[in-house]
Amino acid sequence: MTISPRESRPVTRRALLVASIIVGLGLAGCGGVLTDAHVAAANQFAEATKGFGTSPGTVITAYGDLRRERGLLESATRTDGKAAVGDLERALRQEGELGKLAASADTAIGVLDDYAQMLSLLSSSKFSEYLQNQTIALGGSIDNGIATFNKLAGANLQSFGDIVAGIVRGAGGIWIRYEQRKALVEAIKGAETPVAELTASIEKLMAFFLSPSGQGPFVRESEAVQGFLARPQPGAREFVVLERTQKAMQQAVNGQALAESCRRAAVEYRKAHEELVQAIVRGRGDLKSLVAQIQVLSQEIKAGKRVRDQVRNARDN
Repeated sequence: MTISPRESRPVTRRALLVASIIVGLGLAGCGGVLTDAHVAAANQFAEATKGFGTSPGTVITAYGDLRRERGLLESATRTDGKAAVGDLERALRQEGELGKLAASADTAIGVLDDYAQMLSLLSSSKFSEYLQNQTIALGGSIDNGIATFNKLAGANLQSFGDIVAGIVRGAGGIWIRYEQRKALVEAIKGAETPVAELTASIEKLMAFFLSPSGQGPFVRESEAVQGFLARPQPGAREFVVLERTQKAMQQAVNGQALAESCRRAAVEYRKAHEELVQAIVRGRGDLKSLVAQIQVLSQEIKAGKRVRDQVRNARDN
C-alpha cells in the first residue's frame, strides 16, 4: 500500500511532536533544564568517586594491625608468661572490635561505590537494555547496603535504589532516553541525604584516628612501641624485635596520613555532591564551580590511593 504525501503529513507531525516532547522532557530537571553539560558533570563526578574505594577501611585495618603488633612487642618484654599471654589476648580483642568499625565503614563505602556506578550508567550516552539491567541490580544493591549500614550504625537513612530501578525498569523504545535522564535526576535527588550522612560518618570515623594536638591513636601506639625498648628484656634484644618496632612506627605514620587523607576526601565528596544536587535537581549553581569542585575531589581521592598503597605495601613486606 502506497501512502500519499498528504496522508503521511499527520504521521510525520505526530512523530515530530513525540520527538520534541521527548527532547523537552528528557532535558528538563526538577529545577530547570538538564543539558548535556549537566549530564557530563554527573558522569565526571561518578568517575572521580570510583576511586574512593577501600581507603577508609584500610585505615581501620592498619590500626588493628598496629594494635596487634604492639601486643606482640609488649609481650616480648615480659618475663611472666601469663602477662605476655594477656598482652596478646587484649590486642586480639581490640583488633576484633576495630573490625566491627571497619564493617560499618566498608558498608558505607560500598553504597557510595554503587552510587557512583549508577551515575556512570545513567549518564552514559549509550544506554542499552544491558545497562538498564545493571542499573536495576545496582538499585537493589544500594537498598541492601543502606539497610545494612542502618543496622550497623544505628541509623535510619531512607534509600532510593528501588525508586531509580522502577523508573528504568519501565523504560524502553523511544522513551528510553527520557526515562534515563529522569532516573538520573531522581538518583541524585534521592542520594542527597544518604550521601551527606554516609560521608559524614566516614569523616567522623577518621577523626577518631586524628587529634588537633597531633596525639591521635596512631601516635600513641607508636610512642608506646618505642617505650618498650626502654624496658628490661628477658634476654638479649634480638634484631627482629628492633625491625618489627621500626615497622610498627612506620605503620603508625602511614596510618595517620591515610586517616587524614580519607577525612579530607569525605569532606570534598560531600561538597561536590551538594553542588551536583544544586545544579541537576534544583537548577541552581555554576557548572564551572561544580566541575572545579569535582577536580578537587578527584585529586584528594588520588592522593589517598597513593597513601593507601603505601600502607598496604608496608603491611605486606
